[in-house]
Amino acid sequence: MEHVTSAAKAGMTQLGVCFADTGTSPALRAVKRHTPFHQASARRKIPRTDLPVENAEQIATLLQKQWRLYHVTPLYRFSYTMLKKYSNELSVFIATEKKKGVAIEVGIELASKAKFSMLAGLRATENDPEAVFIQITAKAPVHQADDEKVVWSGWMCCVDGDLGFLESLPVEFICLPLLFANGPETITNMVGEWLQKTFDCYISTFPISSENLAWMAAMWANCFSDSVHRVMELEWSVSPVQLTISLSIHPEDAKALWDSIHGDEDEITIDEVELFMGSLHSHFYRHFGVRLAATQLIKVSTAVASAHCDGKLKLFTSKHIDHVLPFLTELAFQQIQYQPRLCNSMD
Repeated sequence: MEHVTSAAKAGMTQLGVCFADTGTSPALRAVKRHTPFHQASARRKIPRTDLPVENAEQIATLLQKQWRLYHVTPLYRFSYTMLKKYSNELSVFIATEKKKGVAIEVGIELASKAKFSMLAGLRATENDPEAVFIQITAKAPVHQADDEKVVWSGWMCCVDGDLGFLESLPVEFICLPLLFANGPETITNMVGEWLQKTFDCYISTFPISSENLAWMAAMWANCFSDSVHRVMELEWSVSPVQLTISLSIHPEDAKALWDSIHGDEDEITIDEVELFMGSLHSHFYRHFGVRLAATQLIKVSTAVASAHCDGKLKLFTSKHIDHVLPFLTELAFQQIQYQPRLCNSMD
């Protein structure tokens, strides 16, 4: 695995990659015939939500953490005026589970405490419900210096949600389709179980398809901070052998390629996404003789965020968070509307 990955990265550095003219090549347009995008959305609007930054300090706590994504169906009888009550009830639930012998984290011996709070600044429109932040802390053993430590954190949000779906919900329901979790899986399972029992909802894992990872790569290609030049990295999995191929691209090269392909300032089309990925495939084959079209895209990392096919996400900057959350919300709404399921436990 390493020799393929290293060769690819080294080759990109030595060759001084420049994609400025590749997007217009007629040969590259033929690549999309071999790209499995037939089930993806044909076009998507470019987010222009300009999320408020009055809550910059709390938003900053969401960055640089590895989050695990989950789908959440609408919550029944959830009330923002009862967050303190929910905090107490979840704390009691966790304590009860611990008495049953469920381990939370090595080194945590005393009672854990849950806290619900509002997470302002993560709404694209007035129709979006306010985001909710959940934090679980625990007292460490007496011999440790820290009196209390955060053992788990999570948040639920709806950014630029489907207006038709939101308006069709009965007044007893609130839709926060995205759940981000950071911490031990045992606590995630406890929180998920409590949410499902309390609000009669269903929570499921959130894998990200290769097609949607490609959309992310294209949509985020020209979103980077002038002060932070994080390279774009793409990873493909080769089946059935356990092999991963990695490609690193300078952010300015990725932006030049995208700018040579992208036309409309208001929306992105599937043709543009296919051309963008096809250009990368052609470049890689030309220099390394490997056909990436026969592999599966499993990870995308840009200056905005990194996303993995297994549902892991890391946000790098709050500047372009409005390019990440609306897209994830859209995918979550698709899951809710077209794959409804009822279950008492998380998958």
